[in-house]
Amino acid sequence: MRLILLLLPFLLGAVAQTCTVRYTSPDYPELPAAKPQVFLSVSPNPAAAPGGLSLQAWTAAPSSTAWVRIRWTGSQLAIQDEGPGSATYPALLSPNPVQGCPQASAGTRDLTWRDNGVHTFAAEAFVYWKEWRTDWSCQYEDQTATVTTAGEMPRYPYYNCQQLRGYWQVQSGVVSTAARVAAYIPWEKTLSYDQALQEFSHRLLEDHKRAGGSMRAYAYAKEIHDPVRSALQKIAQGYFYDCGFLGICQRADPAGEIKILTDVPSILEGLLYTGRLCGGLLTLCFGQQNSRGADIGPKVEIKTFLLVQGWRHDYLLLDRLIPRKYYDPSVPEYAGVPEEERSQALKGCQTYKDTPEGRRCLALVETPTGLTPTLKTLLMIDPMFQRGRPYP
Repeated sequence: MRLILLLLPFLLGAVAQTCTVRYTSPDYPELPAAKPQVFLSVSPNPAAAPGGLSLQAWTAAPSSTAWVRIRWTGSQLAIQDEGPGSATYPALLSPNPVQGCPQASAGTRDLTWRDNGVHTFAAEAFVYWKEWRTDWSCQYEDQTATVTTAGEMPRYPYYNCQQLRGYWQVQSGVVSTAARVAAYIPWEKTLSYDQALQEFSHRLLEDHKRAGGSMRAYAYAKEIHDPVRSALQKIAQGYFYDCGFLGICQRADPAGEIKILTDVPSILEGLLYTGRLCGGLLTLCFGQQNSRGADIGPKVEIKTFLLVQGWRHDYLLLDRLIPRKYYDPSVPEYAGVPEEERSQALKGCQTYKDTPEGRRCLALVETPTGLTPTLKTLLMIDPMFQRGRPYP
């Protein structure tokens, strides 16, 4: 008896979660007179609050709902599409995370930069409703026929119709709705300085295989370090990959345009290409190599700034150098820097690497395609390129 009393709250909780749909003959007054809708909300905004997502689903008619469930139906990422059952991409939700009546809730795993893209979730519910039906006795080709409508008078080819009766008819079925959620998490949130650059270089090459000549890249830079430099060099030159047994290869055409603005022309060595990509057994040529640089002079203070337009996404990399006097107490000038100035210089530098020259501070952002043309105009890439000394 004591055991039953201890289990009673849990048993009552289980009963409370059971969904029942009641009918009252003959008119079913508690059922809605139209198919109920199901609603789905997703929070928070992944871009503003990185982490997991919380999903809630409910129907407009709780008393006529048998069950509600939430599913993840797929993701459109930067260079691929992923869906349930994918062996390479971990699902955001389990197949049927939570079922309940008349509402359901679910949560996702924490999102990272690998999840950047658009995710689609679906809410489904099995609902009951009632529809008005009217039976008519009509003439049809010299015969008498019974016709059922939603209340309106039957039309041709029926004629001489007489109403027999009106009644409510119970209907049931699954209703659904979908929600698309965009996530663009800064890469440096979960990666170190070196890891972020390595992953970024890999992403550029994978994205370039799909973008080909549609890829664009613009840079203000005093220096471009590996591995980003090597990736940018391959993108500018174009390349063949995944060659088969017969020598048939996949081809990544050179990026449509690469412009590098610098006050240190020596960094342009090996990054500039003009002409076409040529190769293969028959030495065919493809794509136009259009990678150029310009020396804009030492009067312009620039940081390493790289803007890339990819296949689906744009990428923005900012690498700035903070002098040691702002963070290293062993430097004689450290004591002379005002605290406000020091705080301002270090503000926002979450991913960094200390070097003999200073602290290299990295910011790496991924957004939907469309940012590049706007920033190219705002940064006056073309006018500055024309005023500088061009290479080649």
